[in-house]
Amino acid sequence: MRTTTEKFRLVYTFDAPKELVFNAFADADALNEWWGPAETDNSVISLDFTPGGIFHFKMDYNGHISYGRFLFRQIQPHDLLEYTNAFCNEHAQVIPAPFDVKLPLEILYRMEFTEANGKTKITMTGEPVNASREEEEGFSAINESMQQGFAGTFDKLVKYLAKTYRGIDS
Repeated sequence: MRTTTEKFRLVYTFDAPKELVFNAFADADALNEWWGPAETDNSVISLDFTPGGIFHFKMDYNGHISYGRFLFRQIQPHDLLEYTNAFCNEHAQVIPAPFDVKLPLEILYRMEFTEANGKTKITMTGEPVNASREEEEGFSAINESMQQGFAGTFDKLVKYLAKTYRGIDS
């Protein structure tokens, strides 16, 4: 069930073809290099990049371990990626966020990939799934933090693309 809460929205442009940018989401080795908050050491536990599949990952922040997971809904290669994101335990079972702010258990993210003149734009939106009013308010309250966090993650993707694919500037 979707809510009427204001959506999270971020637009980020990469100086790379959309196939390369999209494929960085589809490969566990790539995700190990760039996915997750810049201040954490992140690692892929498993990746099933298919509709209904799960991306399960571990985040280590100075010895504090947390886990996250995507449950993929739609995957349209090079154009669209839609998934729910949640904090989870080591077995990929959804748990509440480990923060003081009350957040929804799951957030639905949609990433649309468009390309013009060799540059790829990701338009990303997010919204709570089956959230209480308090969880919706928590989601709205962390919008600025999510903007910074995803921009930092995408900055890591820029560096990964530059390192991995010759001729792409970081």
